[in-house]
Amino acid sequence: MGKLLLKDKVIYFIVLALMWTYSSAESEYFYQSRTLTWDEARSHCQLCFKDLMTMTPENIQTFAGKLSSDTWIGLRKTFYNTTTNATDNYTGNATSNFTSDDFSDYAINATSNASLPWSRWANGDPLSFQNWYPGWPKFKSPFPKIDCCSCSCTCPATTTTPRWRAPTAAPFTDFTAQDVTSFSGQDDTENTTGIGHFTDQNMTDVSGFMEFNTENATSFTLFESSENTSSSDTMNVSTQSPPLFSATPPLATSMLPLEAECAKSPMLTPDVPETEENYIEDSCVAMLSFGAWVEKHCFELLTFICYDDRFFGQANVTNVTTSSATLTWLRAPGNINHYRVEVKGQAAPVKIHNSLTYDLLKLTAGTYYSVQVFAVKCVRDLSPQEVAFYTTPNKVDNLNAFNVTETSISLSWDKPDGNVDIYLINYQNKQNESKTEGIVVYGLKPGHLYTFTVFSGASDRSTQSEESTITKYTKPGKVSDLEVSENTNTSLLLTWSPPEGKTSGYSVTVKHSNSSAVTEKVKKTEFRVTGLPMGTKITLSVRALINGSLEGDEVTISNYTAPGQISNLMLTPLDYSINATWSPPEGNYSSFSIKLQLDDRFVANEISQKPYWEFENLKSTATYVVIVSAVSGHLSSAPVMGSVSTTPARPQNLTVTKSYKNKITFQWKAPDNTASVKYIVKISSSFWKHSFSNMTQDQTSYTFDGLKSGTRYKIEVQTVAGQKSSPPVTVSHFTVAETREISLSMMCSSAESLLCNQTNVRERVLDQLEAHFKKELGDDVFWELVKPEIE
Repeated sequence: MGKLLLKDKVIYFIVLALMWTYSSAESEYFYQSRTLTWDEARSHCQLCFKDLMTMTPENIQTFAGKLSSDTWIGLRKTFYNTTTNATDNYTGNATSNFTSDDFSDYAINATSNASLPWSRWANGDPLSFQNWYPGWPKFKSPFPKIDCCSCSCTCPATTTTPRWRAPTAAPFTDFTAQDVTSFSGQDDTENTTGIGHFTDQNMTDVSGFMEFNTENATSFTLFESSENTSSSDTMNVSTQSPPLFSATPPLATSMLPLEAECAKSPMLTPDVPETEENYIEDSCVAMLSFGAWVEKHCFELLTFICYDDRFFGQANVTNVTTSSATLTWLRAPGNINHYRVEVKGQAAPVKIHNSLTYDLLKLTAGTYYSVQVFAVKCVRDLSPQEVAFYTTPNKVDNLNAFNVTETSISLSWDKPDGNVDIYLINYQNKQNESKTEGIVVYGLKPGHLYTFTVFSGASDRSTQSEESTITKYTKPGKVSDLEVSENTNTSLLLTWSPPEGKTSGYSVTVKHSNSSAVTEKVKKTEFRVTGLPMGTKITLSVRALINGSLEGDEVTISNYTAPGQISNLMLTPLDYSINATWSPPEGNYSSFSIKLQLDDRFVANEISQKPYWEFENLKSTATYVVIVSAVSGHLSSAPVMGSVSTTPARPQNLTVTKSYKNKITFQWKAPDNTASVKYIVKISSSFWKHSFSNMTQDQTSYTFDGLKSGTRYKIEVQTVAGQKSSPPVTVSHFTVAETREISLSMMCSSAESLLCNQTNVRERVLDQLEAHFKKELGDDVFWELVKPEIE
């Protein structure tokens, strides 16, 4: 491959010194059997994965010996880019235009410089591992052979400072002979070229690389700039030597003057470089079936291997209520098509587009749920993000305090809807637990006011319900049995039970989202709240008053006003579906309840956020009732219903099964997916000018009698739904003929002698007779003309 000049050794070692140890995410690999160019393969990998495969000593074993053809990997000789941003350099388009005017930009970017090929993988990782097939990679021209040398004398010394240049576009930081003693691959934060700034402190050792010091680097071959060109010069390197290379190609680099005496220096005799066979200027790397690497033209069509970082995310739930929760998750990297949410124990998964959140609805209170969120990238699932949680249990109902004594109070409540593992009872910084719907609290002090709060809880204590609170003195306490009833769309009735002991009245506070809190004082234990907005959550609080000013503890309950009624319900039927649309009510609502009823039985119960719904896969010729209500909280508006029949589908396979002299029996097949069906059956004879019809229910055969023998009858069957009927299916058939023979005698007379004895005259007469019968009888009745033999 030719000799390696000292200049190139320095470049090579500096590049290797920069290959630091790094950790990466766990990677997954995906072999792609389709064949593409290197750029197309990389674009596909970046779209559906992360990038083309980055090889390591570990992952190469996965594919070595298992491939059937040459395969692209994520290595290319040079990644061209028109930006100096280091991140963009690793992901830029390799086909970008690159001109000499761009040199100053590339000079500070080592990964974009053509003098440092194979320095980075496609994803920007440093090339810390190589597995080239022997003889690869190919160089443009091996270094020239040195067949002989001579000496030259430089005398006297000149004080002029020659101008030196580094090798073309070499992006190295200044260093001196002290720097070459030894070095390590530590980055310098002040270095903008991507190459570390080397000092004698950080140039101690390079593990795994050739030892490089002043003893084996006594001289460097330098090339003079175009302004002052000579064949070559050799300069001894001492600890006082000037920098060999600079971060950008210098216009002039100062050198110390030579001693003012004649000094002999070796001169290299130039040789014409050899041209390397199979050299590719802009090459990409393919892996052979047994794992070795070779260069190929980037436009060749090969299979390829993509990789992606295994995604580890965590789902989370917030706003957990008794029947719902807000599910959120982390955004997966790359081009994600959608997210799929799967809830264990629930129905079909849900696809989520352009969102990292989803509302889990219609959950059961106090229940354990396990949720997985899959990010779908192209057509594959990434690792799921998971979360498990309990829904908030429903609060206990009818919390009551009774058997009040000076030292004890008994509490009881009704089990709420849903699941409850345990009840927690709090009072005066103490907590009791109960597995049943009641407890007796002992050890109370006489004459003290006690507030008892009861929660429904999960077994792991991770969540608990809203509080149900009751306050009692050990002679008397606070109001109990706080309830809301008689809900309308603008009012509700709040009722409660008075506490034991004396009270002078009650303070009732009403609060909803559309206004600030309003407080009223009443004497009775009920209060009708009016003027409320429709379909709105109302929070109501009641306090007992003593002497009109001292308030007891607050008892709070929340409820909803009923939403308004929907309007303009429109139903559009087809043969197997119904489209329903309506106008939303005035005021607030959360959703719509849509029910579908067939034969006094509900066949669908749906929830919609939009004022429309389409019922599909219905039965034809069936009458459905659609019922729509607006929903707010646990309340529904007055329902609006409409009735409509799906259009009928016509019968199938109409055939005649039996035929007699005076009756015909025929049958047919009911249309697919049909409910109770009515049919119109009809039979007619065009010859006799009569027809018969009838209607039958859920019957797929019929017999018409009282017919005439030997007659062709047309049979029709139609399905009927309401005022609509399907197109008919038809068939024609003859009744069995009851034959009779009629003889006709004809006498031929002619003024022409012997004319009647001619054979052709008789045949013409018989043909005319047959034509006459065809005209009169046609093919609607059975008849046959038997012609006599003509002798």
